[in-house]
Amino acid sequence: MLSLCHRALGRALSSSVRFPPLQCSRRPSSFSSTIVQRLRPQPQVRFFTSPTLKARGRPYPHRAYQNHQKPPFLGFLDRIPQNTVFWGIITINGVVFFAWTLTKQRVKSEGVIEPLRWMMENFTSSWKNFSEGRIWTLITATFSHQHIPHILVNGFTFYFMAKPVLELFGTRKFLFLYMGGGLIASLVSLGWHKLVDHKDVSSLGASGAIYSVVSLLACLAPTMTFHLYGIIPIPAWLVVPGLFAYDTYSAMYNKEGTTDAAGHVGGLLAGIAYYLALRFRIFRMS
Repeated sequence: MLSLCHRALGRALSSSVRFPPLQCSRRPSSFSSTIVQRLRPQPQVRFFTSPTLKARGRPYPHRAYQNHQKPPFLGFLDRIPQNTVFWGIITINGVVFFAWTLTKQRVKSEGVIEPLRWMMENFTSSWKNFSEGRIWTLITATFSHQHIPHILVNGFTFYFMAKPVLELFGTRKFLFLYMGGGLIASLVSLGWHKLVDHKDVSSLGASGAIYSVVSLLACLAPTMTFHLYGIIPIPAWLVVPGLFAYDTYSAMYNKEGTTDAAGHVGGLLAGIAYYLALRFRIFRMS
């Protein structure tokens, strides 16, 4: 799922983040207080290097649970080191890409199509796969890339965009965001192509999950600035609406394109929804 975001962020040479002062509301929020506590020592950081954004580790169980409070949902995930999650996601994408490469080579050299069919049935998101009960493809498609430019652009974007969020929120909340963003992107893509385009499209790629990370960052720090080609500054509050408008237009009018714009829109909305869920404590996340 390639898009304008990848072309902009993939060529960005540097970016600086300026977090605006967070004001406390009348009703204290555990989410806002956590962000304030972690960002107060470093109000200005370099985004693409982000060495000062390392969050304090909060091994499960947290201290608060000593007062007989229930642990959070899947709280054991916080015990997984952040580097393990970060490099694990990159590694899984690499392994699946290697599997695609091998299966396509077997088709060319030996004419064997069974492995390629198996990859299509288990690592692409489509209405056919979903209706036949292979619901895991909604997630596995998020780790699937067939072409070198696709995985390089997505991998490069993930490398620079995911680290700050992972360090700020920890392993568990990051996995909820990333996996949930990929899942919602796949569902939106399925629904759009089935109900609006009236066709079955096989979709794959990490773009939807990465878009959820991008939109969450924009909600946290709307004055964050990306330097397009190292020259043109673009604030985060403009990037996300621009991406949303571009992909919405593409989904509606560019029927011949190979980019799953509907999945991109789903990823953007997932990141915004996740931010609101944390901000207003819609779900018990900590």
